[in-house]
Amino acid sequence: MHRHYCPVEGHDWQCGGQECECVCGFLMEGHDHTECPVELRACPDHAVEEQKAIDEAMSHEPDPESIQKWHERLSARPHCECGCAETQTMKITGFCLWCDHTYAEFTPKIQDLHLAKQCPGASEQLRQSARARFVKH
Repeated sequence: MHRHYCPVEGHDWQCGGQECECVCGFLMEGHDHTECPVELRACPDHAVEEQKAIDEAMSHEPDPESIQKWHERLSARPHCECGCAETQTMKITGFCLWCDHTYAEFTPKIQDLHLAKQCPGASEQLRQSARARFVKH
């Protein structure tokens, strides 16, 4: 079993797929992925909804209800006070799953710094884990 994060409803879920490949390129089972980011992959309960959102995005005709739902999810996340809101849209390379932080540059070390010291939505366990990884970098 290994962990994924469902971006549709915003929750962790456990995957038992033996052939599931990590974002690093190795199979999830049988390798150490402690340094890898958690993969965004819809859980089986939300895979159809994710595919619908992908199809809508590809059609260039977004569903107004989906747009409203997306904006509600974004506005519900805690606000980051690091100044990232000033990042120009075209320079954003990623975002935090726990707050509204955006990354203009992304590395695991930068992510760990954000989670350890700046993220208002990170749990204490996540902060401690990020601190430990940051020290190892």
